[in-house]
This record gives sequence, C-alpha cells and structure tokens, in this order.
Amino acid sequence: MRIRNPLISLVAVLMLAPLIVLVIWSFVSPAPEWDFVRDELLPAHMWETGALLFLSVMLALIFGVGAAWVISVFDFPGRGFFRWALVLPLALPTYISAITYAQLLGPTGSLKLAWGLPFDIVNLQGLSLVFALVLFPYIYLPARAAFSGGLAHQLDAARMLGGGALRRFGRVAVPLARPAIIGGAFLVAMEALNDYGAVKYYGVRSLTAGIFRSWGGLYDVGSALRLSGLLLIIVLLLDGLERRSRRGAFYLAGSARATRIPLYGGHRLLAVTSCALLLMAAFLLPCGSIVMDAFRTADTARLARMVPALGNTLTIGMIAALLTLTLGLLFAYAERHGDARSTLIRWAGIGYVVPGAVIALGVMAMAGRLAEISGIVLIGGLSLLAYALSVRFLALAGQPLRAGLAQQPRAMDESARLLGASSWRTFRQVNLPLLRPAIIGAALLVTMEVVKELPLTMILRPFDFNTLSTQVFELARIEQWAEAGWPALCIVVCGLIPVVALDRLLDKARH
Repeated sequence: MRIRNPLISLVAVLMLAPLIVLVIWSFVSPAPEWDFVRDELLPAHMWETGALLFLSVMLALIFGVGAAWVISVFDFPGRGFFRWALVLPLALPTYISAITYAQLLGPTGSLKLAWGLPFDIVNLQGLSLVFALVLFPYIYLPARAAFSGGLAHQLDAARMLGGGALRRFGRVAVPLARPAIIGGAFLVAMEALNDYGAVKYYGVRSLTAGIFRSWGGLYDVGSALRLSGLLLIIVLLLDGLERRSRRGAFYLAGSARATRIPLYGGHRLLAVTSCALLLMAAFLLPCGSIVMDAFRTADTARLARMVPALGNTLTIGMIAALLTLTLGLLFAYAERHGDARSTLIRWAGIGYVVPGAVIALGVMAMAGRLAEISGIVLIGGLSLLAYALSVRFLALAGQPLRAGLAQQPRAMDESARLLGASSWRTFRQVNLPLLRPAIIGAALLVTMEVVKELPLTMILRPFDFNTLSTQVFELARIEQWAEAGWPALCIVVCGLIPVVALDRLLDKARH
C-alpha cells in the first residue's frame, strides 16, 4: 500500500481523524456521570437499540424482498408503475415520516380518533414499523436487480424443472441474492442507528438518544463520548459481519430478463393490492398528510419564516458537496494513477456508515483540543459543520466517481501518456470531462443527504443557524406540526430528485 503523493495520505487521515480522536478521548476524557450512565441508562439503551434494529431490519426484509420478488417474477396490471414507485419512500427522512405517523395514529392522532383505532403507534414497535416502511427500498432495489437480471437463467431453469414460485423463492432466489439482500439490510440498520429525531419523538431509548441525553441533559461530554465510542464499535462490528457474509459469495450478472409469469384472478388482485397498500403506507399516506398540512396552513408569514432555513440548508449543502467532490476526485486520481489502491483511502470513506452524532462528537473533541493548543476556536462556526458533513458523506460522493472511472478504458490513459501527458494532465483533460455525469449525480446526492441530515447538524450548527431539518424537528417537538408542514414538504421534494434519478440510472445500467 503506497501512494506517491503524501498530501493524499494526509487528507485521508484528516477524514479519519474525528473517529480516531473519539476513540482516544472516550478513554481519557473525564466523565463524572459515567457510573450513573453505565449502571442506570446503558442497559435500557442497549436493549431498546437492539430491539429497534432487529424489528426494523426484519420488517424491512419482509417488505423489500417480498416486493422485489412480486415485481420481478410476476406480471400484473400496474407492475411497471409499482416497479419505480416503491422506491419513493427513500425521499422521506425517517424522522419526518415517524412524526407524521404520530400525528395520524398517535394518542391524539387524527385517524386514530376519527376511526376509533384501538392501538397507539408511538412506541418502539410502531417506530420499527415506520423505519421499515421508509427504509425497505434499500433492500428492494438490490433484490429487484438480482431477481430480474442476474438470476434470470437460474430462475427460469428452476421453473422448467417444475419448481413452484415459493420453492424457487426459498431454494434459488434468496440464497443466490443473499449478498445483495444483506448489504441492503446493513444500510437499514445504519439508518436506524443514525436517527435521532424519530427516537426522541417516540420516546425510544436508543444509543443515539443516550448520547444526546448525556451531553445535553447530564452535561457530561465524557459519558457522551464513551457512548459514541460504544456505538462506533457496534457499527464496525456490523460492517465486519456484512463484509464477512459476502466473503466467498459469487455475484451473478446478466442482461437477460427473467420470464415473468402472468397472474390472473385472485392472484392478480392480491399482487396489485399488496403493492398498493405498501406504497400507500410507506409514501402516499405520510406524504399526503404533509401536503395537506402545508397547504391548509399556507400564508406569507409561515413561508417567510422558512426562507432563512431554506437558504442555510442550500448553502451548507453546496459547500459540503463541493468539499466532498474535491476530496472524492483527489482520491479517485490517487487510485487511478497511484501505485496501488490504498487501504487508507477506503477507510477514509467509513464515515457514511457511522451515525452523525458520533462524527459530530469526534469533530467537537478535535476542535476543543485545537482551541486548547492554538487558541483557534472553530466550534460554533460554519466551517466545522461543513467539515463534519464532508466526513459523513465522502463515500457518497466518491462511489459514483470511482464507478465512472472504472468504466473508462485504461487504454485512453496509456495513449495520453505515450503522447507525453503527465498523469495529472491525463486525469484533468481525459478522465475528468468524461466524469461530468458522475460528478453531477454525486453533487446532487450529497446535497440532498445534507438536506435530510439531523443529528450531526443539531450538534454542530452555529448559534441561531436553522436548516430545514432542524426547523422541522424543533417545531414538531413543541407540537406545532402545522408550522412544520412547508419545511417538511421542501425536504421531501428535495429527496425525490435523487431517488427517482437513482432508480432511472439503475434501470439504464441493466440495459
């Protein structure tokens, strides 16, 4: 492992620095309330975190794998519409969907009171269901790609040998698509661990909520750092298990489509109804409620109060996108024209699977130490927030760039070098222009993720600096959900753009 330019190694270390500092400071930082946190708070927070992850992932697997199987294997009216529409829930941040469902089906929810429903969704089980409804597309997308493309020949062969739909599903499809399904389940778990707004509103004692309670309630930064270190260990263990599950697995790729089976009668009705109910519960119901709240309370004063938050959100989103794209291109250059692929560069992108609250506390610890040593105060500034967001979303920008470079033949680089161009000139004049679609897509993805990010932004934002996500959370926390309608709607609209674009790109990639 060697990179010619030491600057690139230095930048990679800088991206890893918050996590390194957090691990070190979790041991050396004083934690006066740690005994209370460890004995009284930690057991309940660990138990509820585990239960939340288990239920969310299991339900998301049922929704995602089931929907992917129905869409990929069977032919029924509306299948083409449901194929892309079932991706739309990803446009809804988990905290917005959870708060919306609480307003509909909570103790005083409008639907609960109107229909006399006997249950209350504002609990751990209800939150797990909401998480699964919002996050199941992480499993649906890779599973759909595997069932409809890579496994087409295997599924057709099993069908010709007399295997029924359920037998083909259990004996052929799921085992062969296991790497893709587990990868999606891992993303569901990471999103559930990262959430703060929903768990706070539902009163679920997750580890992320424990970090905020230790830091903001007990005023014990040391205990918050130790909980962050514990959460980081859990994330790394889950990441290791996910990588281990893919070890030795083989991936099937093919351009042939699986032969879809036409459905008739009751089976056709069941397929249409199940897809429609899933889409309604996951997207149409919460999104429709947001739209109704926004337009029912629309007035000039509310819109004027949203404008500063919208401006702040777009500003920090564009800054983070610019930083992550610059770093992503720098690392892409190192991997394309360096001596070898660097393990350090791969680790620099791990921030995407680390909860935002953990990164935020690591960045705060770094900034605090820097202030002690040099007197430079960065806490409360926009630059610190932009840096933390870059650490969080570097992988999101880097992955499309690496994929775009991988599609460019090495012969182009070699031809340019033979004509006397340096590696940097080759990258700038040959590789970079061809990366324009990937750059635009990466910038869009990072900006939209920044729009939805809540825990990291809440911790590191400057004083009196509201984004759309923090404004929605603060208004919902004081039960002013009608006031939060317009900023919530803006977040959803912003999220729809990359979600639809991602689905289109994945579909084009298969043809």
